[in-house]
Amino acid sequence: GGGNGGIIIGGARHASNIPLLQSMNVTAVLNCASGGIARLPVDELKECGIRYAFTNCRQDSYTYPILHEKKKVKSRPHNLQRMMEGTTDSEERIICSQHLEVANSLFADIRRQNHSACEGNNNGQQPVAAGNVLIFCVAGQNRSAALAAATMMLHGKPLEDILKHCARQRPFVLENVGFQRQLVELEAIVNKLKGRGATQSLRDEFSSHWKQIQHARSAIQLSKRVRMMDEEDDDDVKLMSITDRPPASILHSKSESAVLAGTKVEIELLIPGLCTMEVRIPKECPIADLKKYLVRHANDNLLCHDEHPAKIAKAWLVLAMFGYDDMYDIPLEVEAVEMKVQLERMNSMFGLTSRLKDGEPHVTWNERCRFALVIFSVIRTPKMPSSSSSDSKDMEFDGDDVTQDNIDPSLRADQVPWTFVHEERPGAPATLLENTLRATHLRSWDFVTGEARASTLPIIFSFAEDPRDRRAFMMVSKAAKECQQFHAPGEGDILGMGENAIVHRVQLSCTEADGGHRDEHWTRVNVGLENEKPADVQSNNKREGGGDSSHEEDWDAAVKRPFSLDKMIVFLQHSSEAGLAKRLRLANLLNSDKRVLYFYGLGLGLSMNAYNQNQFKFELMLLAKYEEDFSTYTMKCFMEEYMAVQSSVTNETQLLSIHKMHSGFSITSVKVLLVSLLNAFRDLTLMGVQAFDFNHLNNVLVSRDYQSVRLIDIDGLAQGSIDYPSLESSFTNGNMMCPRVPKHPPQQPCLNVDLNVLLPQVIEQLILGKGRGRSFVSNTRSEIWRAKEEDGKAMLRKILMENFYPGMESQEMEGDLKSKVQIHVTKVAEWFYALLKKKPPWTNWTHDIYDAMRCIDHLPIS
Repeated sequence: GGGNGGIIIGGARHASNIPLLQSMNVTAVLNCASGGIARLPVDELKECGIRYAFTNCRQDSYTYPILHEKKKVKSRPHNLQRMMEGTTDSEERIICSQHLEVANSLFADIRRQNHSACEGNNNGQQPVAAGNVLIFCVAGQNRSAALAAATMMLHGKPLEDILKHCARQRPFVLENVGFQRQLVELEAIVNKLKGRGATQSLRDEFSSHWKQIQHARSAIQLSKRVRMMDEEDDDDVKLMSITDRPPASILHSKSESAVLAGTKVEIELLIPGLCTMEVRIPKECPIADLKKYLVRHANDNLLCHDEHPAKIAKAWLVLAMFGYDDMYDIPLEVEAVEMKVQLERMNSMFGLTSRLKDGEPHVTWNERCRFALVIFSVIRTPKMPSSSSSDSKDMEFDGDDVTQDNIDPSLRADQVPWTFVHEERPGAPATLLENTLRATHLRSWDFVTGEARASTLPIIFSFAEDPRDRRAFMMVSKAAKECQQFHAPGEGDILGMGENAIVHRVQLSCTEADGGHRDEHWTRVNVGLENEKPADVQSNNKREGGGDSSHEEDWDAAVKRPFSLDKMIVFLQHSSEAGLAKRLRLANLLNSDKRVLYFYGLGLGLSMNAYNQNQFKFELMLLAKYEEDFSTYTMKCFMEEYMAVQSSVTNETQLLSIHKMHSGFSITSVKVLLVSLLNAFRDLTLMGVQAFDFNHLNNVLVSRDYQSVRLIDIDGLAQGSIDYPSLESSFTNGNMMCPRVPKHPPQQPCLNVDLNVLLPQVIEQLILGKGRGRSFVSNTRSEIWRAKEEDGKAMLRKILMENFYPGMESQEMEGDLKSKVQIHVTKVAEWFYALLKKKPPWTNWTHDIYDAMRCIDHLPIS
């Protein structure tokens, strides 16, 4: 280094320690593993005058081209005829990598600044120490060391001296054999280009390297000519990426020129399950156009070159930012969060601005943006010819190139689920995290506010290719730092299961920009801020009204996962379940009594093939809020405790609980519970829900006071009698007197729910089975059914007295009171006998929910 400044090799922890950087006079840092390091104090670095730059060296592998790679480039025609024809030849050359160009450009800039500061010292100004550059990756071992050594070689340092210095100061670096080979190759190239016998043809052959050498020399030879750009950016230290490269030897592409001109920016795009790449996007464009750009880029550079070529059908675009926690993000999808909320969240969370242009909001993006394109389904395409794929990585696109398909790919019938393969490396568990969304936590966003939450524990669900194999969907892995494997089937905190979906219980936690939500349960795959938070720092995600910390707002969610891709696509549509849930959530209508579980929003999770634990896919899920009062107390659990024979219960705590239930549960309690259940069915009908699976009792939750229920497993496809307004204005053309006319007339209320089997069974068990067991209910029902009418009613009166008025017969009481009790029991027996035998007026009481509600309404209560 010396007076001109030097390069320091380190890891992410060093880059996060600003006092350490200041003590070592670091004036710039280069993140060469930005795909794996997101949560860095970028704003604090800027405030301290430390420039932040990044280049994403995606892999620490032997074959990764970190310093140079072979590419086909166009050569000039060698004869007049070919020049007139406009034809050119292509040849393979070794091209300097973008990573090395960024590192060399940054170090050259710092050396120029150091030289300018030195000139200021000579003019009598306050002496300033030479600034250094920290090049860091995750561990500070291979990627950062390779770039640092290569940069020093370009600036005249012999490789042998560099390696000797590293051996003394940081002996464990450069263990990657592939990076070692590239350093040796670079040394040979640099020595040839700097040698006396270097010809022009040789410099043309290695033109990109020769330009880097010249750029390094210019940093040393420049005297006081500091770029005007540095002075202009003095108050706003820019993020340096590929835009800071020196002029290349090959002509700039249209996209590169746009970046240099400031009309485009280079951002990081993560394709979860595949890789991270840099993409040049317009600096200002609508979100919809941005997604088309990124989808096309992924199709052209990744999916079309796969062994089974494909193009993206259904995908989500999720925005994050460098310097913020990797789960503090926002989905740019109207299915999850309305456009207005997206724009507000982007501005308040990340400072991104937008303006209305041509009737559509255009967002101004910057180099700190990080996008994840989460793929759910693809459409298979014919295999591309090998000759056309060689230059695919250099394919550029502009806004005019984006074409509109006649059919939305996400609605095409020939789409198939997209899966990716990942095999855990022996001795390096949890490597799955490297290629996904940084962590395997389930993530979700509030329909209304866009507030981000994530599961408290890492979670990977299970799936099977056959949606009929329900058992394969029941497993859950919660491993944080070990291989994701399922050891115990059926341990997935199942709350319910229907024909189309399964419902799990998952605890959610609010996420924060600085990662303050991370505790011992969170997977620290992302090394970043280690400093303690100031006591006065408050979460950006608090609910309106303030008050308690977001950690105290953790709550359980009922997470509904469709069994198949078709079901997932359908339930996301505007007229189906997720769209219905969002509209009801926004309007706060029809669920004021909260009989249907409170809808929260959509979630994004990862699942593993139960029969192939190297195969993964991403899923979208519907989350409902699930209150502690109900906990996991399903109606099935309630009925088992209600019918439990106290003499057979061995657990003393459970026995006390059951005794308290039995002693306090009256005929009035029976009616209250049944009315709540049928009212919940009615609310589903009014909401326009088409179906509810009432073939078991696991999807009905009972409150701890036994007075109300919640439904947690519903199917959408709105067919209700209410024409739901859209989220836009209910009036057109600004005429408040002309309401919008529905395109389709309202339909009749319709709820497909089977009341013929389970509802009569529940009523029979509530009337006959309190503390008597399931077999008693079955046997008594058969006896009543076979007996004569008067005998059957007499049996009912006796059981009712024993169940709900125990000891009444033996106690002495006033005749009037005893007579009233007997009259009441007789009326209940008459009602139940007619219900059981479906006698008038209850011949069709299970026909629909309204007939059932009238029947239950006639249950006599004391």
